[in-house]
Amino acid sequence: MLVTGLVLAVSLLAAVQITQSIRDRNSGQNDVQLSQNEQVQSVVPIVIGSVSAGDDDVSITGSAQADTAISVLNFGNSIRQIKSDGEGAWVARIPVKRDERYKLEFIQFVGEGQPIRADETVFHIPAPPLDDASADQSPRALVMVTAPGGPSRIFQSPFRGLPTSGAVSMGSIDYDDSGGVIFSGTSELAGRIRLFANNTMVGDPRVEANGRWYAIAADTLPSGTIDIRAELITEQGSHSSVQVSFDRLRSQNEIDEEQVEVIYRPYSWQIRRSLYGGGNQYTAIFAPENAEPIVSE
Repeated sequence: MLVTGLVLAVSLLAAVQITQSIRDRNSGQNDVQLSQNEQVQSVVPIVIGSVSAGDDDVSITGSAQADTAISVLNFGNSIRQIKSDGEGAWVARIPVKRDERYKLEFIQFVGEGQPIRADETVFHIPAPPLDDASADQSPRALVMVTAPGGPSRIFQSPFRGLPTSGAVSMGSIDYDDSGGVIFSGTSELAGRIRLFANNTMVGDPRVEANGRWYAIAADTLPSGTIDIRAELITEQGSHSSVQVSFDRLRSQNEIDEEQVEVIYRPYSWQIRRSLYGGGNQYTAIFAPENAEPIVSE
């Protein structure tokens, strides 16, 4: 009986020690996992601040994790290595050719963790050449910054301006195959923007402190041509409105991940590209009133 009791006691002690060892090991793994998660959550993401285009280069500024290596990719190929300074600021000057497309993406490498890709992408898309046009007359390249699920920012338009009336301007219209549509633009005055699609109100965003506004359509817009009107409402009432003719393209087969398709029209462009994980994203831009057409009717 005593021997049996001793055997049971030794077995119980061994089981307790093994269980405690497993708990300690699991606790250590959890601590490592928590530490890794905390590290990922504490990483400052790459944010693009400004983009300016010259005749033969594009200058991009932004912020990221301080003192971090950043790789610049063009259509998936690494073309430049830069580094953020002690405050996280960085500058990338990328040589470009006037007649070539560029899809510039950014990846930062923080410590021993996985590379972290920026949400935003810079596109440099040249205009088709015009017959008998001088360098001063030819359209400039489109330079824009895009991110999935967000409004595109136009830093340079081939139409040399945005559709504008009074204090309000229409920027890009972004959409995807699922039906979501994002309208965006700028305003020189504080207030709200009433958005109409074929005279049906689809949004009522407030102008932000930086003068930008954007809205996501609550209802899916049908394919086909739609008149989009943005009306600026200030404390004094209706101020001004701008209107564009928006052609929402029908869903098409997915294109290659590194491919960019451009639909050129005389007074508008549409840029179609694939999204990571599947689907297409589109950006439509428009010419201001009295602009020269990019291509013939």
